[in-house]
Order: sequence, then C-alpha cells, then structure tokens
Amino acid sequence: MYLCDKDHKFPIKIWTHNELAHNYDCFYLDAKRISKVNTFIFRNNDEIGKLEAESDTYLDTCFLETNIFKGIMNFDPSEKNPDFTKRIIVGRTGSGKSALLKKILDEGSIKVYDKIEAENTIFEHVKNNVFISSLNDSGIDLRVFYKSLWLHALLIKVIPALHRSSYQSFFNKIQDLIGGKKKTYSPELANEYIEQFKDVFFNDKALVEISNKMQADLSSKINVKGINLGGKLGREDTQKVQSETSSYVSRELIRKQKELIKILNEEFSEVGQFRIIISIDDLDRSWLSSSDIRYDFINALLEAFRELLDVKSVKILISIRTDILMGIYNKTLRQDEKDQSLIYSVSWNKSEIREIIDMRINHLVKNKYQGSRTITMSDIFDFNIDNVRADDYILDRTMLRPRDAISFVNYCLKECDGNVSINQDMVLMAEEKFFSSRKRALVSEWVTIYKNISDYIDSLSLLKDYVFSLNTIDDDNKNEVLTYILDRASSDTDSDLHSKIVMNFDELMKVWFIVGVIGIKRTETLIIYSSYDKPDLDVTDMNRTFIIHPLFNRR
Repeated sequence: MYLCDKDHKFPIKIWTHNELAHNYDCFYLDAKRISKVNTFIFRNNDEIGKLEAESDTYLDTCFLETNIFKGIMNFDPSEKNPDFTKRIIVGRTGSGKSALLKKILDEGSIKVYDKIEAENTIFEHVKNNVFISSLNDSGIDLRVFYKSLWLHALLIKVIPALHRSSYQSFFNKIQDLIGGKKKTYSPELANEYIEQFKDVFFNDKALVEISNKMQADLSSKINVKGINLGGKLGREDTQKVQSETSSYVSRELIRKQKELIKILNEEFSEVGQFRIIISIDDLDRSWLSSSDIRYDFINALLEAFRELLDVKSVKILISIRTDILMGIYNKTLRQDEKDQSLIYSVSWNKSEIREIIDMRINHLVKNKYQGSRTITMSDIFDFNIDNVRADDYILDRTMLRPRDAISFVNYCLKECDGNVSINQDMVLMAEEKFFSSRKRALVSEWVTIYKNISDYIDSLSLLKDYVFSLNTIDDDNKNEVLTYILDRASSDTDSDLHSKIVMNFDELMKVWFIVGVIGIKRTETLIIYSSYDKPDLDVTDMNRTFIIHPLFNRR
C-alpha cells in the first residue's frame, strides 16, 4: 500500500500503520499520477483474464469449484453417487464448459487424460472422403456408420489408457483369450476386428482404412454406378444401397466393436485403480457447424459413448453447446428424456458470477499492485448508475455467463488511463462496446439456425415498451417490427422458418426467448430466461409478461 506525500510527488510506503494498511489501499501507478486513499486506479492494459480458457492465466487461481466439477471428479460407481453416469456437459457459448474441462484435466487425482480432436480427425475424414460424400448425396442414412467411426475413435484412446503396455502386448492378450473358458464376450469377433486394421489400429489412418474396406466390400455387392458418378439414385437403388450399408456396418463393424468393449470392461478395467478422463470439446468448430450433417454426426457420438459407460474407470466427457443439442432433439433424432441421467447442464446465478469476478479482481490487485486486503467487485464499482449500484448494473447486463462478466469488466478496465478511478461514464462506454461484442457472439451462435438472427435482435428496439405481453402490444407496433425484418431479408436467406417468423409475431417472440434477449417476468425480482431446462416457449407461456434483457433494451 502506498500513500502520497503532501506535495503529491513521491509515494511513501506504509510499514507501521497496520490498521490503516488493512483498511485502505492506494495503488501508486506512476510517480506523476497519484491516487487518493481508498480509490482504485487502473491502467487500460489491465484485465481480469482472457475469454478463452486455453489462454486464461487466471483460471488456475480463480476457478469456482461448482457441484458439476465435484460430480465429475467423483468416480464412485455405487448407488451413493447417482451422478456417476453424467458425462455430457451442456451449456451456452461462454458458460464455462471449456474452462471446466481444462480444470478437470489439470486435477492431480486424474491419473490419465487425453483429448479427441474431433475437427482434425473424424470431421475432416468425413468431409474429404469421396465415397462417404457420394452416399450422403445419394440420400443414404449413414448414422450407424458415423457411430462406428466414433466408436473406433474412442477405442484408440480408451485402450492405451487402460492398457499401459505396448500395443503389441494388447493384441497378444486379445489373442490369448481365444479358446479359453467360455465368456460373456466373443474374443474371436473382437480379434477379427483388430486383425482387419491391425497395422493402423491406433492412428488416424484407421478411419481411412475402415471407410476404404467398407467401400470395397459394398461395391462388389451393390454395383450401383450412380454413387461413383455423382448421379441421383432411383428409389429401388437407394433402398438397396441403404440396406447393404446398414447391414455391413452392423455386422462387420459395430458388432465386433461391442465385443471388444466387453473385453475392456471385464479384463482391463480396474475399478478404483485408475481415474481416466477423455474429453471432446470442439464439436462446434468445423465445417459441420454449417452443415445439416452435424446433427446426425454428433448424435452418433452420443450413441457411441454410451457403449463405454460400463467401463467404470474411464469417463468420456463431451462438451456441447445447448443450441446444438436442442437441434438434435428438435430433429427427433433422439429423446431428451433418455439423456437426463447423462447430462450436466452448466448454468450460473448472479451470486456465483459475482464470486468469480471478485476472485479475479482480487487476483489482479494483489499480483499487479500488491494490495494488502481483499478487494471485491463492489469495492471497484462503488457508485450508482441510474439508481442502481454499478456492480449490479454490470452483472444484470451479462447473460449470467462467466465469459460475459469477464468481458464487461475488461472493457471497463480498458477505459482506464491511470489517472482517475472507474466512474459511471467509463462503465457506460464499456457497455456500448460490450453490447457490440455480445451481439456479434449471439449472432454467431445462432446464425446457422436463424439466418436473419441479427435483424430479429435489432427489431427489439422498435417495441414501445420494454415490459410487455402479447395483449399490450398493439397491432401497428407488431406490424412495424415484422415489416422491419421483412424489408431486410435477402432472397438467399429466405426459408420456411423465416417466412413463419415474419408472418407471425408469436413465432418471433419465441426466437427472442430462445436466444435469450427476452425473459419471462414472474415477479419484480424473478425473470426466467431460456435455459437447458426451459429452452423455449410453449402455448401456455404466450399470455405471460415478458421483459427485454437489460443489455438489449436499447431505449
């Protein structure tokens, strides 16, 4: 702690007045720039962490151990731990999924961990394989094949984690099981699968070999020229190709892969001996993000990893955005009820977000300015904006996601110049910049589903009231909003979904709620925004009172 002399020229470090040092902090930032006692002054290069978990140096010391973190770290498979099967981490962009995975993988109690780089392996393989592309273009359902690819990708991570010896010793052990006592599994089938791809089994070339072998085996049976020529198959040919493809994958791949998994569970898995984590966290970072195939492909992953749930010492963690999972459910590819026992939904309340920011602000102060006492968000933002405390004002304008809160505070710090403490004008200027970045992020998150999402969000500003219901908005105002959107739609973004939205104000409201720019106003203090548990509006919600999210209330 530093105080200044009476001439405001030199910092004087206080060594003896412990009580004063405990109750007041003053940061000396420059010999010519002097702060006042109990005033916090920052430079514009200060920040409370990075937005991406991979580069966030604050994460190690400022991580909030939630129940989700504790649940994942609990490997007890007994009835005492009903959450043992929960492996799918679901959350919106910026909710902290990647940060959670990073901390889990860094935890000392995890004996072995590995990652599956989906984008660089399976995604690119599917994209670049001409035969697979031809089958897709011909309307062949390849979901069962995608599942087999995922199973192999999982196996080549799980096997080395369980069997720490050489690959050859693993192959030998599988062979040694043949001809022994009758088991609940078939070592012969498992060995058949291994022998087919033995030379490349544990590298990425195995996926290519699996696809090439399927192509060779199917080509001799199908003999349909249209596939290789890029032509459109007739109905009869399509049915023939579909039948042969599904039969081949089930018989030659998945059946044998399942037998190998049974062997892993009974012969290799040592419950309580190892804690093994394998994570998948880049499911939205590839060409699939804008492809209709993504839902089939990610659904296949969710089916594949279920096959390994019985391997008690291994947890395969899948991080997935809420909107992608909802897209899978909406396409009726799977029933959400069946996934409830597998899902951790990442969400935060205001007090938790505040705690995260408090830790990060305190970390900044202590490490950069050697502050002697604990500093919180309320200490830094100790003033009002529109009759609301500044710290509450900031938190209310986040979407209760850690990344949002970190970003907003960082924007506030960027307004600092080392001369004056943070004030109302700085926060308001930071809000404008934060709004722009948050809107861009929101558009990026939802544009693959709603091509005109930017216009949908902008149209909120045309509503006359920020608290409203369907009955309180007059027809002229509704038409004004819908006309605004209609006038901005380009011909290349026209779709049945867009037409449905611009023709029905109710549908537009549903979109607003889904993406999080409006909420249901239940009481003065309770506002319900979209979440995994309440993702959208149903017919019973349409008579409720709604409120525009404070960040998007541009009036």
